[in-house]
Amino acid sequence: MDLGLQGAGALVTGGNRGIGRATAAALAAEGAEVVLLGRDEVSLEAAVAETGAVGHVVADTTDDAAVRSAVAAAVAMLDRLDVVVNCAAPRAAAGAPTGLDDLDETDVLSHVDTKVLGYLRVVRAAAPHLRERGGQVVNISGTNARVTGNVGGSIRNIGVVALTKNLADELGPDGVSVVCVHPGLTVTERNAGDAAYAEQAAASNALGVAQTAADVAALVTFLASPLGRVANGAVVTADGGRPGHIWA
Repeated sequence: MDLGLQGAGALVTGGNRGIGRATAAALAAEGAEVVLLGRDEVSLEAAVAETGAVGHVVADTTDDAAVRSAVAAAVAMLDRLDVVVNCAAPRAAAGAPTGLDDLDETDVLSHVDTKVLGYLRVVRAAAPHLRERGGQVVNISGTNARVTGNVGGSIRNIGVVALTKNLADELGPDGVSVVCVHPGLTVTERNAGDAAYAEQAAASNALGVAQTAADVAALVTFLASPLGRVANGAVVTADGGRPGHIWA
């Protein structure tokens, strides 16, 4: 199937690791010209070489001026912008307090600033270029948006859902599609050698298979293509089917 991405210009934030890096590779394999955005120059350079991206730009998504400058640099590099995939987000710290009494407010605000407002800043800077092309935006969120037990994780991920639908309604009339993806437990290069994590990931879904970043990236790439436009405003779950839940 031809996804219609040959020659498209794509910007992937958080493209130096995890689902972002896998998505950059998948987009490049479909013929898109991809620029990665992240904070770490060294890992970005390595990811460019590994994914087939054409280059990278450096920005902290909590800094609006830096985001605007980076997006402008990416557009200059690509000479167009058809696709934005937002993956840049702080890693959730394992074992961090998540309940009412011990929650770290500063940490929660940092996550919201980077993930929710960071996504907003990137799309705001990219919107004029996306409107020219009738482009696509995919925002990576997470299944904590649908479960309790991690207040900060739920807040930042449900915030991405709300942002996505607002953007879809605002940009849709201009031909720009905006979709949210909720990955479940996913094996990435960071935990690829962790057998216990892979077992936990496999046990978390009805397929009984640990999904990989490449699995999620395949879905994201379809949604980022012209063929995925009909999903504008939707939240698409990529978790292998969590048992016991019905999402209407």
